[in-house]
Amino acid sequence: MTAKRRWGYLIWVVAGLVIGVPEITAAISSGALPFTTISGMVGHLEHRWAWVELIVVAGIVLPVFAAVRVPPKKTEPDDAAQPARTPGGRLTLRPEAAEGTPERFDEDDAPIWFAVAAVGSAALVAIGTWAAVHWWDDARHYHPAYVLYFSLAFLWLLVPSVLALVFAKDFPFPTLVRSIKNLEDWLQARTWPYKLGPLSAWFVSYVVVAGLVILLLHLTLYPYPDITDVINPNG
Repeated sequence: MTAKRRWGYLIWVVAGLVIGVPEITAAISSGALPFTTISGMVGHLEHRWAWVELIVVAGIVLPVFAAVRVPPKKTEPDDAAQPARTPGGRLTLRPEAAEGTPERFDEDDAPIWFAVAAVGSAALVAIGTWAAVHWWDDARHYHPAYVLYFSLAFLWLLVPSVLALVFAKDFPFPTLVRSIKNLEDWLQARTWPYKLGPLSAWFVSYVVVAGLVILLLHLTLYPYPDITDVINPNG
């Protein structure tokens, strides 16, 4: 489990649980959690400031656009003025400063400091959210959600992305897009009966793209798919 490739699986599964569990819990029992779902928080911000929807759309389109223009393992740019990828799969403006290859990055062990930092950052986010629940809560629990989701976005997305973009420095785990690509490659190589390996790899890509489209609609037309009940409550 010390390989950076496996750390990527672990981190992005945890990220999915942080987002998915509250969404499912809220769908079953509204108000069961001391903070809102990420979609509820985003919908609230969009209701107050319409321009937030533009940021949401741009944020979801960016990784898809970047993956098409610069494939997850493309470390050499076609043109010196274009970005490339670090070995960990992040966009960088200084590909010449990046060290190693994607294959070596995936199999190298993550340093012990990263495991300590990962556990410490998770604890810090949990403590910050708990503190917000007790001392900065509001009637609809938006403030704890701000602390939880913005802290995760800052630590897991913004900081690693900026370090890679400016300094070509990789955190010891691949990006979400690279982790999905690694999973596809692993499935593609399976020799399971009835070509289940390659078919599973194809299905993974479909699920990811479909999920992003649903997420885009859900966040920009919140509370999609229930938006039809809001627009036409009488059916």
